[in-house]
Amino acid sequence: MLRRSFALFLLAASPALAQTGNGEQNRPPRREPPFDQIAQDLGIPVDRVRDAFRKVGPPARTEQPPTEAQLQAHAQALATAMNVSPDKLMVVLEKYRPGPPSQRGAGPGSKS
Repeated sequence: MLRRSFALFLLAASPALAQTGNGEQNRPPRREPPFDQIAQDLGIPVDRVRDAFRKVGPPARTEQPPTEAQLQAHAQALATAMNVSPDKLMVVLEKYRPGPPSQRGAGPGSKS
C-alpha cells in the first residue's frame, strides 16, 4: 500500500512542475509539493529537493496507471537526484501525499 500511496503522491504532486500538455486543460490545478517539509524530514537542503523534482519531472502520463516498475524507476530517479535512499524518500513523500486525511493511513489494511 505504501508504494501505491507513493505513486499517488508522485502523480498528484510532480505534474505541478511539468508543462501543461494535451488533455491537461480539464484537470484541476495541482499543488506544488511541500519542498521545505520534505527537505527538513530528509535532512537535506530545500534547493536539492526542488531541483530534483524539476530535473526528474513527473512520471509519464498515460491513459493507464503507471506500473510498479515505472513508479520504482521514478522514485529511484528522484532519490538519486536528491542523494537519499529510495526507501527513506518514499516514507517522507507518503507523509505529504495530497488527498483527504481519511485516505492517509486510516482504516484496516492501510499499512504495508
